[in-house]
Amino acid sequence: MSRSVATALFLTTAILVAAGACGTEKAESGDSTVPTSASAPSARVTELTISLKKSPGSGARTWTLTCDPPGGTHPEPKKACAQLAKQGEKAFEPIPADAVCTEIYGGPEQGTVEGTWRGIRVRAAYQRKDGCGLDHWSRVSELFGELPRVR
Repeated sequence: MSRSVATALFLTTAILVAAGACGTEKAESGDSTVPTSASAPSARVTELTISLKKSPGSGARTWTLTCDPPGGTHPEPKKACAQLAKQGEKAFEPIPADAVCTEIYGGPEQGTVEGTWRGIRVRAAYQRKDGCGLDHWSRVSELFGELPRVR
């Protein structure tokens, strides 16, 4: 084998190995998703812990949610899993820091979601204090159950 062919094979192999080692991991910052490699079937697991405080001074209600198949202690796991499937990763995206929000108050409720969604580590916080919070909440409203509607 000629030296140039051997060099080309070596470089091609090195590039393929390097490309295979690259993941999709993102740095975690605040209430955001942290994707990890999800190539194995077990990496697509959804196991979430959901907490809801109906007012700042109240205790939190907490339940679990699994999907594929829907289950856990969540009162409506099928509805919650269907909404998450429809929303995709944007369900857990934080409100942009530079967002301009309407002053529409939706209520004192606050919620958190932590765990794994389709193999992606997630941690997100939700509130209903303004228009941005209401939009953010509406993406995952089935996780928190029935609440009074904004009038």
